[in-house]
Amino acid sequence: MNAFGELWRAITGWFELLLARPKAREKFTLTRAGLVNAAGFYFAMVLLIIAIESALTRFPGWLQVVLSLLVNGLYLGAALFVTWATARLLKAPALAIAVPVTYAMGLLLGTSWIVAYFAGPGALAFVMALRVLMFFRAAREMGQLGFGVSTAFAILCTALLAAIPPGLYMLVTSILGPF
Repeated sequence: MNAFGELWRAITGWFELLLARPKAREKFTLTRAGLVNAAGFYFAMVLLIIAIESALTRFPGWLQVVLSLLVNGLYLGAALFVTWATARLLKAPALAIAVPVTYAMGLLLGTSWIVAYFAGPGALAFVMALRVLMFFRAAREMGQLGFGVSTAFAILCTALLAAIPPGLYMLVTSILGPF
């Protein structure tokens, strides 16, 4: 399995999913190996953003890199947990939703950095709306879930991802005390 070829197919698959084309499902490798490649792409995007930010400012230090990988792993884990729970509850194929969701998170991670850098942090609402749309399309088209369930899935995933930073802050300050 060629990871770069699979990445290209996933990117074209996402364009087809967003345009509601019928053959989008065929572009994704809906196996555990496909999920591993998607997760590898996500963490490669995390490392790429750290490298770019280091080139623009300064290297944050290895502890910061490890913490960034852990926090981003928490984001991915949260989205995959909601995906797995939804698929299990509704008896849908979990990998059919998880692989596109993981690629979407990687693509949106790179997109959000570019949008924040060039358009400003106020434009990140656009990225948030795009995340909801991509999660919805993954559940609706790839998981074959209904409109309402797909909407609830997209909103739940996005709300959970938005709740992680304040939750981590509250957890750290309760352990270490206020900064």
